[in-house]
Amino acid sequence: MRPRLATLLHLQLLTKNIYSKNISTKLKLLGIYQIAGGAIGLALTIWLIAAQAVVSGLLLLVFSLALGLYSYSIYCGTLSLKQKNNSLTHSLINQYLQLISFSILGYGFQYVSGVFISAGIDLTKSTNLKLNFGISAWQININQNTDIITISINLVAVLLIIFIDKLRTKIAQERLDFELLQV
Repeated sequence: MRPRLATLLHLQLLTKNIYSKNISTKLKLLGIYQIAGGAIGLALTIWLIAAQAVVSGLLLLVFSLALGLYSYSIYCGTLSLKQKNNSLTHSLINQYLQLISFSILGYGFQYVSGVFISAGIDLTKSTNLKLNFGISAWQININQNTDIITISINLVAVLLIIFIDKLRTKIAQERLDFELLQV
């Protein structure tokens, strides 16, 4: 009877994501952060679209990409709030997308859903260090500003990647402890 009970409890842990209060709180905070960042980004992007007199095919593609990224952030946040097993994997992907921004030879990319503090280097005319901060921003350049060369790292994304990785480790340890108690 005991092995069957242990199997049932293990199944309950995996399907209902019953975590300690500490882990549960951290997942909820991560979820709220990602949803808020995504919502702000969606609102700003929709406002930007509405301000455009004419939206060409390429511009529509760029706006669609930005809307998709912010929607993904909201999706990641929802998974975290619901404490789904794959929430941290999606949250890591979301943070890695926000980690590096660049503008090189006319092509550039920046995506931030939430708060950012970025440190980078501008090699356009000379070597300049730069530090920026803000909330929910995106920029996609296709064959524009060909003389600009910049690379930045989002320090908030770095901290969140470390936070998520530690949280994954704690969850794995909690599951292992649970399984050992049931043997």
